[in-house]
Amino acid sequence: MDRTFKTEVGWWYWILISVTSLLLFFFFWMHDTLFAIIMAVLVIYEIEMLIHTQYVITDEGTLKIETGRFVKGFTLNIERIESIKEMRSMIFWTPALSFYRLEIKYNGNNKIVKIQISPRNKEAFISKLKAMNDKLVIIDN
Repeated sequence: MDRTFKTEVGWWYWILISVTSLLLFFFFWMHDTLFAIIMAVLVIYEIEMLIHTQYVITDEGTLKIETGRFVKGFTLNIERIESIKEMRSMIFWTPALSFYRLEIKYNGNNKIVKIQISPRNKEAFISKLKAMNDKLVIIDN
């Protein structure tokens, strides 16, 4: 049976949603239509990411990284994952909504790819991947 891990949501993401929501209200109140529309689109995008960012480990041996309807997700073959390392990062364009992340090093078509994710239950996530790929290396900091 497939196992779904929701993303961990950090304090900074709640602040981001709050600030853009307040700006939306402010621009709407001030009848500034263009900026109100821009803020509305941003709030919808942020809430979409909040609700739909998840990591699915399938029985077929793949890890699906889903980030909502507006951002294309992708699938990794678990057998091609080389290592996982816990880390802190402030990079905003990864499918992780927390600064406390896992960096996955993946062998993708003869080039090494690194991706950062933030599953809510990191220990269970790592042990599930380790059970499906015994060559997986866990790097301690």
